[in-house]
This record gives sequence, structure tokens and C-alpha cells, in this order.
Amino acid sequence: MASEPGRVECQAMCGISGIYQRGDASIPESRLLAMRADLVHRGPDDSGLHIGAHIGLAFNRLAIIDLSPAANQPMSSEDGGVSLVFNGEIYNFQDVRRTLESKGRAFRTQSDTEVILNGYLEWGTDVVGRLNGMFALAIWDARQNTLHLVRDRLGKKPLFYSDSGAQVVFASEVRSLLKGMGTTPDVDAEALDSFLTYLCVPGDRSIFAGVRKVPPAGIVTFSREGCRIDRYWRLSYRKKHEYSTQEALERLDALLTDATRIRMISDVPVGAFLSGGVDSSTVVALMARQIGTVRTFSVGFSDESFNELPHARAVASAYGTRHEEIRVEPDASAILPRLVWHYGEPFADSSAVPTYYVAQAARSRVIVARNGDGGDEGFGGYQWHRNIRVAQWYRQVVPVPIRGLLAPVASGLGRIPAIPRALRSAARLLGYWGARSPLDAFWIWQGFRDNGRDRLYTPGFRSRLGVSDPAEYIRKVYRNADGLDDVDRALQVGVETYLPDDLLVKVDIASMANSLEPRSPLLDYRVLEFAAGLRASRHVGMRTTKRLLKGYAARLLPASIIRRPKQGFAVPLASWLRGPLRRSLITFLQHPRFTGRGYFDGAAVRSLIDRHLAGEEHGSRLWALLCLELWFRMFIDGDLRRDDRLEDAA
Repeated sequence: MASEPGRVECQAMCGISGIYQRGDASIPESRLLAMRADLVHRGPDDSGLHIGAHIGLAFNRLAIIDLSPAANQPMSSEDGGVSLVFNGEIYNFQDVRRTLESKGRAFRTQSDTEVILNGYLEWGTDVVGRLNGMFALAIWDARQNTLHLVRDRLGKKPLFYSDSGAQVVFASEVRSLLKGMGTTPDVDAEALDSFLTYLCVPGDRSIFAGVRKVPPAGIVTFSREGCRIDRYWRLSYRKKHEYSTQEALERLDALLTDATRIRMISDVPVGAFLSGGVDSSTVVALMARQIGTVRTFSVGFSDESFNELPHARAVASAYGTRHEEIRVEPDASAILPRLVWHYGEPFADSSAVPTYYVAQAARSRVIVARNGDGGDEGFGGYQWHRNIRVAQWYRQVVPVPIRGLLAPVASGLGRIPAIPRALRSAARLLGYWGARSPLDAFWIWQGFRDNGRDRLYTPGFRSRLGVSDPAEYIRKVYRNADGLDDVDRALQVGVETYLPDDLLVKVDIASMANSLEPRSPLLDYRVLEFAAGLRASRHVGMRTTKRLLKGYAARLLPASIIRRPKQGFAVPLASWLRGPLRRSLITFLQHPRFTGRGYFDGAAVRSLIDRHLAGEEHGSRLWALLCLELWFRMFIDGDLRRDDRLEDAA
């Protein structure tokens, strides 16, 4: 499609992959093509390939804007000295382009890809600090025989790599990476242990030994001399700004309005996910304020305890959106293998199921969808934020010798029916959290902790793990946080761990599996920097969470949305595992192959299953074990396929 005069244009979501040879070996083109073919769902509209001395770059494109062939990738400088593949959207590329033009840089296209390319020619890797967007990119500098792999500040776009010494392979998804490596590495035992703790593989590790992730805000540079990892940005909670409430609300309004505006650019149909919660509803309200009618999509279940459709309907009605409700009766037997294939690593956040379904439904109508991701992480929206606030207050006002005495008294008061409910709730909080560390209060993951995992492991696997402790990952981030108090530090830990390790992975994979581009105004780094610059008490009180964002949302949304209790994007795991997934749960987790892998004690796992079927709640843990075994069947054994049904594959 030819460029229209004056039209704002940028590039597209896509999949990228490549191979760098440090020596003189030729690039294995067949592997490069296999990598590209594996990522076609991330970019079904076009593809590209560049092979030169030491480097091979591959590209799959999901076209959003600027469909002209000149904007295709890989893109190279005029002299061929620098080549680039790029997955993402740069929202401020026009501003960066104007700066580059003022410095004499010429442009052949209207794409943001060329802005990154010219920016690198002008500033080197410092260009990435000037970009506002979501991206993963690879820059090959033939002049220096150097490859740079870079991710956006928060890690919205994924990028895996393997460095064998002679060869570096990279790809948007780990499954594609394996095709480039031509082999399947061993399972990383510590990563498996971490998965059962966090329900995902956290940090820069992967489930495969020797395969890593480029960290958020990371620049990984490969040369003949080796590998260097740099970080170009970190959200800081150290410096605080004293705004009045009105000033803070006005500043937030300006930032969110602009963050929404720059994410509205598209030449294809756009919409929004609408759960009926504060975050997604606020984004829909901001969109409606700018463009009028918004297309919205919501998912609901027949189990009313997990159904948010009435709340989403209220927001849709208030803003006159073109609203579509998707009633999901998940076919778990079919969806689980598909999810395992797309995620590539063990991933057991069960909200991936509704996320996948709503992305699938939205993609039948639109290609770009806004969401409310980031509201809880940036503005203190979780219950554990309040728990930490309570525990912090308790430690500040109660002397150490008295705390141990007060905790059981407070817990006892919390069980007396005659005491008003609010006071009972406060007493329980003080009794339980007051004497605990902030890290205990912070813990949000529903996986196995400490001896819960240890009891499942075989002696041999426990011996392999040695003194490895997955919780040290969180403790290290917490120790290095620069916030002024416990709540600040917990917010920083959430932004640096739970957000990139779990939530952003969930949304990226579920969306891109359906060739849908997600955009998140609340994750604009300027919005997060503003929120981090406020005192934690602006966000989290003794009885309330997300105070500032809710105060802002109250200007836009029905009061019922602001007041209602938080409800996550959950699925009825417990009933699924006692119902439609019961047979698969027992069949896979009691199969000789499962116990024969040497990780788990069969009797201990059977006891966990029996206790859950008898009424105890172990849904998230059993879901994690089932997802893990299906991952083994697919990626290690090789006899489970994406389109298989569980009852046919056992």
C-alpha cells in the first residue's frame, strides 16, 4: 500500500530470529528458514531473510501500518554496514526522526524501523534510551563484527538466545531457537525448581540449560571476544515529588491521555480488552474520550464466581462501546496442548486460558487491542501491597519485645463474631502479617514453596539441586531495590519480576499466538516513572489499594466499578481438575513416564491428587505439574503435538 501524504506510519508486530557465526563457518540457511517458519503466527503477512558474512537474520511480519515493501525487514544501511530486525512498535518515532533529520540523516521510508537504524548510526546503542515503545531487536554491525540484542524497558517483547562460543542463535520464542540450534539442550534443574515456585521460569534463565533471555532494558552484545550484558534503564523509587492530590491527578491525566493517544496509531481495526476492572475500564474510557466509539471484548464463564461480564457491560454501556461478550466453555483437552506449544517453556499461570480465548475472539474482529496491564504493578493494586503496608506500620509503632505477644492476641480478636467485621479484618492482618517479613507478605505466586516442593522430589533430584533456593531470586531484587520503604521496594520487585516473568509473557504469547497486537497505555514508562516518584502512601493505605489510580478513575467510571472488590482474570481450576480434567490429571501424573523422569516421587504426587479430589485446594499446584508433564511430552519426548487432545495422547 502506498504511503498517504501526511499519514503517521510505523512498523508492525513480528517475529525475529538469527544466527551469528564468530568464525568462518557459513550460515546454515536451512536452520534459519526453519526458525522463520516456526514464527509465522507472530507475522503471517510477510517475511524476509538476510544472509551475509558471519550473520543470518530472519523476519516475520504482522502488518499494522506502513505496508509498503520499502519498510520490510531485515533493513540495512545504504552501505550495508549495519542491518536490523525489529519486533515491536516505537510510539515516539516521529519525534526521534525529526531529531535525526536535524542532524542530516536521510530517510527512505516512513517506518520506525529506519528510525532505529539511523538512530544507531548516529548514537550507537544509546538510541534505545530515546525510544518509547515495546520492542525486541537485533542490530548487526558488520563494521565491528558485533551483534546487539536489545529488549524494551519492561520486557514486553521476548527474546531468547544461546551462545555456544562458535555460534550465537536468537529468536523471539524458545521453540524457534531450538530449530536454529539443531538440538534440544538438557533441562535446567534449577529452572525447573523455580518453575514450580513461580509457575513460570523467572529471570534471564530458561528451562533449557544454556538458553537465556535478554533481560528487560538489556543490551546483550556479542563479538569475537565474547558476550557483555548492559542495562540501559531501571525504574527508580528513590526520588520523590511532593504534589498535592489535585496536582497528582492532573499530571496523571496528562500522562495517561498521551500514553493512550500514541497507542491509537494504526491502519487496521483496533479494539480493547474489557474485564470490568478499574484498569481496563480506565483505558476504554480514555480511548472513548479520544476517538468516540470503541470496540470492546470481554470473556465470561458459566461459573458465576469467575464471571465479570456484568461489570464489563456496565462500562460498555456508560461509554457506548461496540461490545462483544465471549462466553467461554473451555475445551481444556484441546486448549492445553496448544498453550504448551505456544509458550515453549513450562508456564502455569492459568489465566493464560481466558487470555488466549479473548485474544482469539478479538482477532476475528480487530488486529490491535488495548489492555489495562500494569495498573496493579505500577499503582499498588494487590492485596499483598496492603499487607506490607500494615506490617510496616506495625513494626514502626510496636516495640520488638511486644510484637510476639500481640500477634496471637490480634489473631484471636479476628475470630470473635461480636467484633465489627472491619475491626476483625484489621486484627487478622496485624496478627498474621505484623510479625512477618515484607518478602513473606509480598509472595503472590500460587506455586509450591519450600518444603512443599521438597516433599514431591525424589532424593536424587533433591541432591542435584543441592542448596539452590528459588526464593533468592526475589530476595536479591528486593535487596537491590532503591525505594524509601517496604511498599516502594515491593512495588519495585513486582515491576522487575512478576510483571516481565509472568504477566507480560502471558499476554504476549496468548496474543501473538492469534496474530493480535496488544498495547498497554498503563505500562508507558513515563507513567510508571511518575507513579514511582510519589510516596507509597499515595498508592497504598492501611485499608485501600491503588488509591491514586482509583481516584483518577472515579472521574471517568461508574462508582460501582471503583468500589467492587478486585477480581483477577481467573479460571475455575479446582472444579476443572475435579471434573473435565480429572481423568487427564490422573493419567498423566501417574504414568510411568512421569515418575520415571527422576524428578518426582509418584506416591507424593498421588497423595496431592487424592487430597485435592477429596476437597482440599491444590488446584494451582496440580495445574503446574500437569503443564510441566505436557511440556515434557511435547518438547522432550516429542510425541505430543499442538493439535492433539489430552484423552488421545495419554
